[in-house]
Amino acid sequence: MRRIVQITDLHLGNDRGFELAGIRTYETFRRVLAHITQLDTPPELLMVTGDIAAEGSARAYRLFEEQVRFAQIPFAWLPGNHDDFELMQRSVSAAPYWPLLEIGDWRVISLNSAVAGSAGGRLGAGELEFLGKTLRQENQHPTIVFLHHSPVSVGSKWLDQQAIDNAQAFADILQDTGNVRGVFCGHVHQQFSAAWAGTRVYATPSTCFQFAAGHDSFAMSDDCPAYRWLDLYPDGTLQTGVYHLEMAHQVNHEMAGY
Repeated sequence: MRRIVQITDLHLGNDRGFELAGIRTYETFRRVLAHITQLDTPPELLMVTGDIAAEGSARAYRLFEEQVRFAQIPFAWLPGNHDDFELMQRSVSAAPYWPLLEIGDWRVISLNSAVAGSAGGRLGAGELEFLGKTLRQENQHPTIVFLHHSPVSVGSKWLDQQAIDNAQAFADILQDTGNVRGVFCGHVHQQFSAAWAGTRVYATPSTCFQFAAGHDSFAMSDDCPAYRWLDLYPDGTLQTGVYHLEMAHQVNHEMAGY
């Protein structure tokens, strides 16, 4: 069995005291990471699926890298809509962006769904071409896909407007190739899963604060920071779940949007 842990939507600021929605995002990130390091089965890879920074700043990326390196966990990352992809590539020197990784017999694909200046997601022609080519070349290997935006509705109208707007092209590739065992995303700040395109989509909660599920308009939840674990087995099956930290946690419900 090989283990990956996914964290997402850190929303770090320029210093350790930065707050968003009443939450010190660096502190919640640090506590999530500390819990991960204490797992009985440590992860071989920490997958960070975007919105590392609250506003795409170099200082936020340096704080992120310093903390992950201190935890001594191999990590990979991809950008979210609040990130600056070019700046990330220059700032996160310990682990360059790498869209295809091998974990034993498994293949791990990262896709960039972020669109500059937009909260919503889209997979560009290059991303779709890379996905299709890789899945066909690696068709004997079970594969998982990570990206920031969800390709499916999560049941919240305001968030569903930000889903990948060309998700059908994504689905066509997955159905044509048939070796993807799961699609894992962030962005929606809540736990969710649904069958889709011959596989399953899993959304993972944030390391800082969560959005209330099932709301047509913006609303916050008091659910605690969380991460997702994935256990990958040699027979091509996987198990996954979400762990919420147990901690005092009170968000600012007067926040009108983000």
